[in-house]
Amino acid sequence: MRDDSNSFGEILTELEKELNETWDQLKILKIRLKNGQIKLEDYQGQKSELEKRIDDLSQRIFYISKAKQQMPTNEERIQQESEALMNEYQVEYIDNEISHLRIFITPSAQQTWIIEINFNDPKVPLFKIPSDLPLLLGNIYETIDSLKNWKANPNQRIVNIIREIEQKLLDLELSKSLPELELERGRIMAQAKKLEDEQQYETAKVLYDYAADISERLGNQSIAMVCRLKAQKMVENIKEEKT
Repeated sequence: MRDDSNSFGEILTELEKELNETWDQLKILKIRLKNGQIKLEDYQGQKSELEKRIDDLSQRIFYISKAKQQMPTNEERIQQESEALMNEYQVEYIDNEISHLRIFITPSAQQTWIIEINFNDPKVPLFKIPSDLPLLLGNIYETIDSLKNWKANPNQRIVNIIREIEQKLLDLELSKSLPELELERGRIMAQAKKLEDEQQYETAKVLYDYAADISERLGNQSIAMVCRLKAQKMVENIKEEKT
């Protein structure tokens, strides 16, 4: 007769391997957005699929662990929450505590929000947000459903709160009006040109790619092409510097 504990262990090992691989895919996707290598609309769809897979795998791991009567202790829960956040976002430890983190959310190549979270007690996560973020999202304890409806049970994940905040910021980025986008493109192209003149080619490339993405959203294919060519020129300049 097969040992059930060994069977559970093998299943958990495979699920955890798949979960880690999916986390890696999500990290690469976020880097591509930050570097202007993927359109925001395409990023949204791929990000949603990967997060759905992560949630499914996490739930399966949870229930199999429960079947083994290995419910996580408070310390284990903190470790799990910290690992999930670190695998999906750029984070920094505060005071070397894995339960006290700065989380960097980047909804566009030009915007990064820093959110501080303390989940030393996972049942009551505490947030510190930038002073201007409520102007966009309101009181997150009221507008973020996963936080508003938070209940202290093992099925809920702190990473879902961060995901929801990120999604709302992405939605705001996509909903910008045409005049706002045109103004932003003008600012981005001016900044890219300044950086190009200062020979900061890597950052200039990111901005030219971002300006191209905005132009495509506006339907200005000719301007988008000019920006892509500019970005390619930055790549050539970077190669020349290295030779």
